[in-house]
Amino acid sequence: MRYPVLFFVMAVGAAALAACGDSSAPEPRATPAPDALREHSKLFEKEVVEVTDGVHVAVGFGLANSIMLEGDDGIIIVDTMETVAEGEAVLAAFREITDKPIAAIIYTHNHADHVFGARAFAAPGEVPVYAHQSTGYYINRVVNQIRPIITTRSMRMFGHHLPEGERINDGIGPHLGVSEESTLFALPPDHTVDERLETTIAGIKLELVHAPGETEDQLFVWLPEKKVVLSGDNIYQTFPNLYTIRGTYYRDVQKWAASLDKIRALDAEFLVPSHTRPLIGRERIHDTLTDYRDAIQYVHDQTLRHMNKGLTPDQIVERVQLPPHLAESPWLQEFYGKVSWSVRSVFDGYLGWFDGNPSTLQPLPGEQQARHMAELAGGEQALADKARAALEQGDAQWALSLSDHLRALRPDDDAVNQLRAEALRRLGEVEANPNARNYYFTAAREEADGLNPGFRTEPPEGFLDTLPIDNFLAAMPAFLKAEDTLDVHEKLGFQFADSDRRFTLEIRRGVAQVRPGLAEDTVAVLHTREPVWKAIAAGNRSAVTALAGDDLDIDGDKIAALRLLGYFEKVD
Repeated sequence: MRYPVLFFVMAVGAAALAACGDSSAPEPRATPAPDALREHSKLFEKEVVEVTDGVHVAVGFGLANSIMLEGDDGIIIVDTMETVAEGEAVLAAFREITDKPIAAIIYTHNHADHVFGARAFAAPGEVPVYAHQSTGYYINRVVNQIRPIITTRSMRMFGHHLPEGERINDGIGPHLGVSEESTLFALPPDHTVDERLETTIAGIKLELVHAPGETEDQLFVWLPEKKVVLSGDNIYQTFPNLYTIRGTYYRDVQKWAASLDKIRALDAEFLVPSHTRPLIGRERIHDTLTDYRDAIQYVHDQTLRHMNKGLTPDQIVERVQLPPHLAESPWLQEFYGKVSWSVRSVFDGYLGWFDGNPSTLQPLPGEQQARHMAELAGGEQALADKARAALEQGDAQWALSLSDHLRALRPDDDAVNQLRAEALRRLGEVEANPNARNYYFTAAREEADGLNPGFRTEPPEGFLDTLPIDNFLAAMPAFLKAEDTLDVHEKLGFQFADSDRRFTLEIRRGVAQVRPGLAEDTVAVLHTREPVWKAIAAGNRSAVTALAGDDLDIDGDKIAALRLLGYFEKVD
């Protein structure tokens, strides 16, 4: 039996997730792309940039940057890339500059491309790891309740399966180099920050400041003596991802703007983001930060303005575009986030899914809507003809929309699949936003070739030990096959000999709940050690082999215990 473990999350909330063509991807072919998107790739030319004395940033080694701060007798690594292999490549480049030992690691936030290469720089417990007090919680959410869907959507967004030419870049970096063969190993933070921490490491005076924005746990690092600020992911050279199409909880854009004001107040001479290239010069930094935070506030405020007039998200999207002085900024081009996506997210963050139009309150089921649409078109074939005509006339979006109805009516029709694939490719070819472009092209391959964009990576030895057992158990309820348990009310106990921790899983008529402690009325109690159950939960072992190998014992009704475990989805 497998329960989900997500070893790579982008929001970890996600987390998140990947992009570097795989071995099964087709040969590259000439694919149209906007010139501006190709030009954008120059931001990610691979090199180590010396920002100022003792501050170096590795750009283009992966989706994110890794930053080295050189002190008197050691170095500090700020952000560690997305895989151990990429972390090793960065460390080798840094070692051409200095051989001073690593004195500390700092995570600016929990995203996978900033933490999962950490093992390349140090072993667990070898050096202090600094982060916000909530970062460990987010990293521990690698046992994720929405792992299958967030992985699939992330693979689409980052173009993991796309050949060069379809995927040009990933907006804030050349690619996110995670594949099925990657090793991902985050070190748990052991020095945490609440709102602010002033400290000295290797002779470097620095401040770690909580600055929620793209994530709730975001920190920036301020070096007052050098006038250098490491801004994390709250600014990079593209319009910010106020919402990401892979899916995350609401990003509080007002907090994001306020955090940029904190950075503006520093009057920094050097700004080093964790994506794209550093910015140098007090006035340039101040003006860029001002425009960036103003763009965020503009989208927020104008969305609320039109919300309060009763407009729907579709109507607001038509009305909210950046004013020219912001739209022309090279730091606000829509190569990662989009204004339109941000408008929808702000609306949803304040008012939820209902757009206010009573016709959308209880819409007809999809198939019923499709039948009505076909009737209006003159029948199913006429609807298909109109979709094909729309595509031939250059209206790929309308063709794709009509194909939604055809899909509902003809779910197994290859002609519909091919129509959708062609419409998606047409949309991808003219799309300058890498997230959207990659999503279109990947979805086209799903339609035409049956591509399954999801994948899982195997956890490296020792990594599961860094995660609390609570997460593995807490992931179970979201995978309960509720329809099979509507008449079931039973409890199963877990007791872990190595930690002396006990839990009770209760299945109660379609709902599963995990609580600490052992209930008295369990049908059975599973006795094992934490590493054994973690391996079972990760899909690396089965409960049956653990039973046979004396690593798992069931005290009580063994058949009932296995039956209860069988009520949960097996997730690869």
